[in-house]
Amino acid sequence: MTLSLRDLTISYGGLTAVDAISLDVAEGEVVALVGESGCGKTSLARALLGLLPRTASVTGSACLGEDELAGRTDWKDIRGRRVAIVPQGAMTGLSPVHRIGAQLTEMLTLHGGHAEPAELLERVGLPPAMLRCYAHELSGGQRQRVAIALALAGEPRLLIADEPTTGLDAITQRQVLALLAGLGTTMLIVSHDLAGLMPYADRVAVMYAGRLAEVRPAGTLAAEHAHPYTAGLLTATPVADRKVPWGSIPGSAPALDLLPEGCRFAPRCPLATSLCAEEAPQLRSHGTAQVACHHHDKPTFPVVPQGDHPLGAPVVRVAGVHHRYRTRSRTVEALRGVDLDIHAGEIVALVGESGSGKSTLARIILGLLRPSSGRVEIAGEELTTRRGRALRRLQQRIGFVHQDPYDALHPGMRVASLVAEPLVTTGTPREHRAARMRDAVSAAGLPVTDEFLQRFPGQLSGGQRQRVSIARALAADPILLIADEATSMLDVSTRAGIATTLRTLAVERGLAVLFVTHDLGEAVQSCDRIVVLRSGTVVEHGLSADLASAPSHPYTAQLLEAAQT
Repeated sequence: MTLSLRDLTISYGGLTAVDAISLDVAEGEVVALVGESGCGKTSLARALLGLLPRTASVTGSACLGEDELAGRTDWKDIRGRRVAIVPQGAMTGLSPVHRIGAQLTEMLTLHGGHAEPAELLERVGLPPAMLRCYAHELSGGQRQRVAIALALAGEPRLLIADEPTTGLDAITQRQVLALLAGLGTTMLIVSHDLAGLMPYADRVAVMYAGRLAEVRPAGTLAAEHAHPYTAGLLTATPVADRKVPWGSIPGSAPALDLLPEGCRFAPRCPLATSLCAEEAPQLRSHGTAQVACHHHDKPTFPVVPQGDHPLGAPVVRVAGVHHRYRTRSRTVEALRGVDLDIHAGEIVALVGESGSGKSTLARIILGLLRPSSGRVEIAGEELTTRRGRALRRLQQRIGFVHQDPYDALHPGMRVASLVAEPLVTTGTPREHRAARMRDAVSAAGLPVTDEFLQRFPGQLSGGQRQRVSIARALAADPILLIADEATSMLDVSTRAGIATTLRTLAVERGLAVLFVTHDLGEAVQSCDRIVVLRSGTVVEHGLSADLASAPSHPYTAQLLEAAQT
């Protein structure tokens, strides 16, 4: 069944989030709608399901076959039956107290589906035995597959997948996208990962600041893209090959109340002229594509720097670390004799899929978890045997950047207070806090204006929030920074900017950085060395360039293949 959008416009309190979008999705076609956070793609998806807040205003048309979805009030026979969604964060959206079978049965009953729960699991590649499982007993990829099965329960004609691979490792991402593409259902996949979606979509629609920038067959996008923003998204996706530069789009997408006249990408575009600032380009046919741009040249974007500087003394030494998690029924070996060194000025990537032990090792180095055996030294001082005040004193030399920039910051505290808080807890004299706070904010790549320092987290973009988290981690002047999946929830363009900031900190401050990630492409591009962890064991380690060009372990080769785009 065809989805047809015509001049679809969505506004919030007079501010336009989606601006006259016209797009068709043919029956059985997979269309990827891509763009940075705040571009309007999620608002568009929610409009197709009637999930916008009451304050939103919708005009134009969105027809699914003969059913008009724009502005609709009665969704009883539409939502879940004719159009369904795999929501963002579906991995944590399952009920923790009901078995998978019960959740599937409930969805089948609610939407009048005719399949059996076991059939739905089989369709998403899971065995019937998982009907008796609870969500916590499944891996991230398995939970995402269950979320897809729930969306399929009502036999919808249109499936909307909103950021379906966020937080998943590269191998699982490919598996989930291949599963979605192979369902044979008309589908709109909403994501910020342009390069990752190209092998699985039929067409790609690139969206920026509420407007379509380019619509093109996915198979021709890499070679024939014509819009500078599309080029920026492609170059901002890290490839596990150091010969391919990792680019960064400067600046950030405009807020709804600060949309520029003319082309909305002009303030960030290397090709922008006075014409771009004055006249908004229209979406016009360009071969097999549609492009909204006054230019057709190829832009050049800044490149994320790679390490080529001398290193300092060892800051971290991890030797023979084992860790076991014990429950009443079993013992899990989370880490098996891990060794790791990090020097001053060095960025070391800890890479592996979900469940490999990365976060467990990070918690041990932070002193939040005592290993079953082995030792950890920070600047020559033993960490693992310390308690109380002695442990806290050593922990103050370690900065930590959390994975989720939206949950890591207190929503009721201003930027200045958030960054200064570690200085209060470490006993820094009051007269020195303001200068230390501003120095940390500047080092994290943020403005130190009074207006910015008085903002709340809700007034910041995802990238700005993560930079505030970095500033908090830097405030107490640490010698080690641990970034645990610090870019996994950010746009590709924002990730490149964060990687540039971490490199600057390593070089200028001599900071040792442990970069925990499941993205081997990002690790190859931005880190000096890579340690590959699988099932709690280091299977390979070495210089980033050497490991990328000639991996010695099959698992590393598998990760590299998943990182290629």
